Amino acid sequence: MSNKEETIEEQILVAAYNVFIEKGYENSKMQDIADRAGIKRTVLNYYFRSKELLYHNIAKTILRQAMPSMLKVLNSDLEFEIKIEKFVESYLLLATKNPFMPLFIINEINNLGASFVEKLLEGNLPNIDTFIVQVQQDINKGKIINIEPIQVFIHIISLCAFPVLAKPMIMLITGKNEAEFQVILEERKTEITRMILKGLLV
Repeated sequence: MSNKEETIEEQILVAAYNVFIEKGYENSKMQDIADRAGIKRTVLNYYFRSKELLYHNIAKTILRQAMPSMLKVLNSDLEFEIKIEKFVESYLLLATKNPFMPLFIINEINNLGASFVEKLLEGNLPNIDTFIVQVQQDINKGKIINIEPIQVFIHIISLCAFPVLAKPMIMLITGKNEAEFQVILEERKTEITRMILKGLLV
């Protein structure tokens, strides 16, 4: 691929990303993306045959960038309390920058199975064994209540992901606008950490 082609493809991906962020996958049209990229629809179709292909390409890029950073926190040698705080902050920052990603991944896993994520990550599946071992060790030391370690991970992911997945419902029920919702999401960093640590530490 020539430098010019790489530039056009990057231009398309940036445009598509911004359109997906603004309109969501369902409401985004290929013409919207072509207009945002400043190219003709035929040029867009030359590089990406479908909106789904574009979406998957962006998802793959984000997952490959985001997954290592979050796993690095989980599998680090940080103390449990600090690790929870850093992971929550990392997850919500990612979700704020890429609001369509959590729902997109869940939808695709439900539709296509877990092999979808495995395909996106080209077999480099996430591993949280180090985190699980750390939780079990802290349980054995009496620092954490007696709980199945995987439940700790599920608690954290659930509390982080739900506000992002349920954003439209939360905004509707609370009457909050976009700016107000972002404030709530920022407050979640503290609230999730507080709830997890209060519920688990002895």
